[in-house]
Amino acid sequence: MADVKSGDIVVPGDQLCVIEELMPSFGTYEKDGIVYAAAPGQVDMDLKERSIRIVGPDGGMKLALPEKGDILMGEATIVFDQRAEIKIVRINDMDYHSGLVGELHISNVTRRYVKSMQDVLKQNDIVRAAALNTHGIPVEITLVGPELGVVYSLCTRCGNPLTLTTHNNMFCLRCENRETREVANDYGLRFGLEPRPDLAPRRRSFERRHYDRDDRGGRRFDGQGRRGGDRRDRKGGDRHRESRRR
Repeated sequence: MADVKSGDIVVPGDQLCVIEELMPSFGTYEKDGIVYAAAPGQVDMDLKERSIRIVGPDGGMKLALPEKGDILMGEATIVFDQRAEIKIVRINDMDYHSGLVGELHISNVTRRYVKSMQDVLKQNDIVRAAALNTHGIPVEITLVGPELGVVYSLCTRCGNPLTLTTHNNMFCLRCENRETREVANDYGLRFGLEPRPDLAPRRRSFERRHYDRDDRGGRRFDGQGRRGGDRRDRKGGDRHRESRRR
């Protein structure tokens, strides 16, 4: 018989029954012949239709766990060097209030090399992600894609919303702090934050007439761009003075 009965409260991942007893319906899924809860709520069995589903306290349908490719919105709650946890609040533009957590690995943030997750994501950042697995707990997510990434972020120094200057470069209009994030292509637009490319950091110009120094602290180039020219000139002057004494 089924492991639960109608009215029981379950959470995602709880075993409900086997496929021979009842067929999975809304808010449930089947794996290896066993039906599991895909959403938190109450069990509702339909013995006439021989199906089982999960409903809310008011009898309304509950959202199931994400499937691969679903678009998720969430808030970064914990950010480590190699991974981060994202509290999911929306699935495919529908509110989701179950406290479901998404796992983001550093390899799924961007296609370029990133040394630490802290360089591209901070706690409390709002992100748009895509699910990598189906009916899995935790939900594996990715930020790879132009429409995916951070969509809203706060300055870690003063808490003011960060403004996008150029790709992934952020600027705080209050304290002038600069930070980096892996942003979506519409960063800030839903929150009234327009990009400010005029505030992008300026590159320093390199003037070749300035001396550069090697690792030992000596001059690498002379005024004409020749290495060790001052040394040769000094030796030439010493030989000239020695010949005059003779």
